[in-house]
Formats: sequence, C-alpha cells, structure tokens
Amino acid sequence: MPRAVALVEKLRATEPNLLFVDAGDLLFESASRPPEQMLTQRQLKARTLAQGDALLGAAARALGARDLALGAQFAVETAEGVPLLDAGVAPVPGARATVLASAGPVKVGLFAAGFEQDPAATIAARAKGLRDQGAQVVVLLLHPRGDNSFAAAQGLLPALKAAGVDLAVLGRRDDPATDTDRKDAGLPPLLAVEGHGQSLLRVDVHLGQGPIQLAPGAEDRKDEVKALEVRIERFRAQIQLYPERRAQLEAKIGELEERKRTLAAAPVEKPAAGSAWAQASFVPLTEAAGADERAQKLVAAYDRKVSEINLEEAKKQPEACPAAARGEPSYVGAARCVECHEEAVAFWTQTRHGRAYETLVKVEKQFSLDCIRCHVTGWQQPGGVCRIDRTDVGGPGVDGHGVGRRDVQCEDCHGPGSDHLQDATGGHIRKEVPKNLCMRCHEAENSPHFDDATYRPYIVGPGHGQPLAKGEKPRPKPGGPLQRP
Repeated sequence: MPRAVALVEKLRATEPNLLFVDAGDLLFESASRPPEQMLTQRQLKARTLAQGDALLGAAARALGARDLALGAQFAVETAEGVPLLDAGVAPVPGARATVLASAGPVKVGLFAAGFEQDPAATIAARAKGLRDQGAQVVVLLLHPRGDNSFAAAQGLLPALKAAGVDLAVLGRRDDPATDTDRKDAGLPPLLAVEGHGQSLLRVDVHLGQGPIQLAPGAEDRKDEVKALEVRIERFRAQIQLYPERRAQLEAKIGELEERKRTLAAAPVEKPAAGSAWAQASFVPLTEAAGADERAQKLVAAYDRKVSEINLEEAKKQPEACPAAARGEPSYVGAARCVECHEEAVAFWTQTRHGRAYETLVKVEKQFSLDCIRCHVTGWQQPGGVCRIDRTDVGGPGVDGHGVGRRDVQCEDCHGPGSDHLQDATGGHIRKEVPKNLCMRCHEAENSPHFDDATYRPYIVGPGHGQPLAKGEKPRPKPGGPLQRP
C-alpha cells in the first residue's frame, strides 16, 4: 500500500489527467465469512485497505463478492468516502449504478456489472446512461459469474462491444494469489491485473476516431520475445530426448531464433494517425516506487493493533495443539532431526529458512495470523504450534535456530517426523519435496518472483540433498533469493 500511494502520487505530479479506480474484491481474500480466529484481524485489515483506497484518491470502487463477505453494511461502513459501484452481487444501500468522473478535461464513465442474471442488459443500460451524461470514455469494472472469470469475461465481449464499452477491467480473479496479469486486445480491450497488490494496471488512453484499440507497447514486445525463448528451450530439451530428430529440431530452433531476432529488431507498431487507442502496462510495486509516509503510518498502526488483538486472543487458547489422533504423525522439532542428520541440519541453519521467524520480528509482524503460518513449523498441527505467543515451546533448536517451532524447519518440507523417529528403515518421511509444497508459502503475494528452479539450489546442496566431498563442510550456495539479508 505505501508503495502504491507513493507511485500514484508521483504520477499525478507528471500526469494531471490521471484517474485512479479500484476494480473491486479489495476487502477480503474470499467471498466466505472469515473463520472466527481470523475474524477480528480480517475486519481490521479490510478497514485499513479501504483507508488506503482513500489515500490513493480512488474515483470509485467496484463491489465484488469478496467485498461482501461480511455483508452489505460492512461494505458501506468501509467506503471511506469512495463511491461504491454495484456489480450485481447483492443489494448494497447507497451503491451506485454509474459514476461520471473527470480525468482532467476528459469525462470518464465508470460502472461495474457482470454478476446479474442478465449482465448484457445491465451493461447496455448503464453504458448508454453514461454516454447520455457526456462520457467520452466508458470503462466497465467487470465481475462475471462462472468458474473461470477471464473466460467468462471474454464471453461477454460481444455484449460489451454492442453496448459501446471502451475498456473492460476484470475485477474478479479466480485465485488472487496465483492469477497473473492478462490482456485480450479485442474490442473492447479486456485487461486483468493480478489480485494481491503486487502491481498496478496503468492504461494510457489517446482519444481519436473510432473505437479504442489496444496498441502494443515495449512490454508486449518483451513478452513475445520471451515466449519464443521458452519455445526454443523446449525444442533444445527435446533434442536430448529424441536425438534421432536432431536435424528436424535444430531446423525448427533456427527458424524460431530468426523470428526472435526479427521481432527484437523491428520497431513497435504505431496506431494509425487520428485513431483512438490505448496502451496498457502492469507496473510492479517494487522498492523503487518509494513509500508514502501516510500509508506507512496506516500500515504500522494496523500491525500494532493486530499484535495487541492477537496476543489478547491467544490467552484464551489452549497452551498446546491437540494431540495427534491414532495413526496420525506429529511434529518433533529440528532438535530431534539433528540427532541423525547433523550435516543436513548444519546446512539448514545457514539458509533463510533457518531464520524465517527473525524476519517477522524485524518488521514486527510475528503476531500476525496472516504471516505466522509460513514462519513457524507445524502451525495448527499436532506437535506444532497453535498459539502465536508459544512459538518458542517445543525444543531447544540448533545453534539458536528452530527454537521451539520457530523458523521453517526440516519438517515443514519433509513432513512431521514422529513416525520417522520410530522407523529403523528411515521411512515415513518425504524425501523429495515437490514444487507445489513450496508454493504454499511462496505464493504470489509473499513471493512474487518465486521460481522453483532458481530458488531450490539455495536450499539444496552438499550436506543437504547432495553428498559432501571429503573434508567439505555443509554450506549453501552463496547469494541468491534465500541468502540475501
């Protein structure tokens, strides 16, 4: 949030015709009511996010299904003065059908729709109403029904074109943690920004004759070149599998390499003079964006309040997690693992997994229920930890790492070890760790640049997954995403 506010404020200083709009599904991660243990923190987080929208100067915010997880009244209470747009999910007092906003001298018509029984009729009526009010650009914040939101949105494009919609921004993503930025250059263009606040969608609109068409930009050219590189690498891998087809595959690689060179050298195609067009880009919210002081204070206040609430709530919880059921394994802690796996544990203590809890403490988020599960071992599991104020209980750890159930210990990746301890054959443990297991925590929101092939070499090496040479000591590969301080 601090980065988003800082970036938008910088843009406003150079782009006086800037208009910020929230496509919706802002307040909660799911359309379902949060579990009771998380309810208070989720409510506080939703209110903080809504205050962030106000700092961003949002001209309007669509009300998606995830905004209504606690009902219409909560959505109204958290408006923070930002006009709310009705997407057809449920009746909300005061929610508007349309908003006519100003981007400098340009009148922009904003509306949400898609969840109605007859979305095409709603879209046509609202788009016409905005045109009648003088809207020069009509933007739809789309919340379609269906299991695949992007495909459902594409299915509505003919109705949007007939209604005279200029741009459609998809406000509902199926899984905000994993859905990526997407574009469909149809008429009208359909744009979808990833759903966990890692980037903003920027659309630069140039008015002219005819419908607005999506013009390619430098970012699109890079994506095309990258797609060709992926295909080239796939064919190279096939040569190893099918050496008898080497000549055929090398010819295909040569063809793709030539296409890549031609594409990289060619200038980006420019729209026809006098036509209406737009360029869309996804702006990552990196440290380079800066941090707005007001938003930073808002987030800091949220973190402090979360700590107070959760620590008070923790006192009402049992001291330890429930015991394992018959036949169910439980967590035992790294201090037991080191008894037999000294080299592997020595390796682990030098990785960021071995100091994961400390990273939370540094930013004062160790009492956040949103964060804790990925920085301790066995959260809410038998033998693990079920209270945020009891993370240090369960064993002495190893050289200051893994005290109690703190840090990402061996069992987080390899599974609870109680049965393994009793098995003389070394069974009852996960030796190979699949990528999807890592992605429980290395999801888009927390680890936007996660790539298994890039990250894994920094947690697997001599002494841990690979044999040690004579006289060699366990040590992870230096540098990399898991070694940066």
